[in-house]
Amino acid sequence: MKFELPTLTTLVINVSCAAMLEGRITGLPYTGDQFDSIKEDIVQSGSVFIPAIQPTNVKFSDITPTVADQIASVLEQFTSQGVEVWLRFAHEMNWYAGQGHFYAGGTPNEFITAWQNVHSAVANNSKILMFWCPNYDTVENIQPWWPGPDYVDIVGMDYYPPAGTTFATTFGDFYDGFAARYNKHFCVGETGSVDGGTVEAKEAWISQLAKADLKRFPCYKSTTWFEYLKAGHDYRIIQGQSSATVEQTLSYFK
Repeated sequence: MKFELPTLTTLVINVSCAAMLEGRITGLPYTGDQFDSIKEDIVQSGSVFIPAIQPTNVKFSDITPTVADQIASVLEQFTSQGVEVWLRFAHEMNWYAGQGHFYAGGTPNEFITAWQNVHSAVANNSKILMFWCPNYDTVENIQPWWPGPDYVDIVGMDYYPPAGTTFATTFGDFYDGFAARYNKHFCVGETGSVDGGTVEAKEAWISQLAKADLKRFPCYKSTTWFEYLKAGHDYRIIQGQSSATVEQTLSYFK
């Protein structure tokens, strides 16, 4: 028997739930229409909404105060209905900006200016937290992309580790360098087992995420799992999995 997940409301019955969705800025003005189809589900589920709003066909330098206000307006459609939003703006900026993918990108300084513009636009909305989330790298390499403690509410990292990885060896240095240093919430922005991985590898990693030592990592608040079948890689631990696998996964959070 395979488990299917039709809505967020179904999952929130069993485990605290957050909705992480991507919304690319492919043109201006920004309207956020990618989120229209899931708005009702998010509101009804009581989930935290974690929109990953990416500047793609626009550069960091294009995120002016006017565009930042457009982003704030889109998110206010959720917060006005009681939804808490963790804005994961330009996530993995340190990786995408240097890869020439769909990011038009820019320099770290241009990113920081864009980030601070968005921060200013949402600063008066108490239901929006700014979630800074680079891709896995050393603290030294990530440091140039740091907007500053006054502009960040949550620090996090995206990473898809190989089998046998531990929470402490993966996130310890980053946690110490940003979350602990500045007393910020730490949340894993996006994760899964590398290339999807085996059921055993996925279960081992989710166990690490669920049972991290909170005495060592007291700022650790949440993890978002990449619950997708993408490009032939099955990252899922709930949808499409056996009832036994789902039961084991959920047991880590009880």
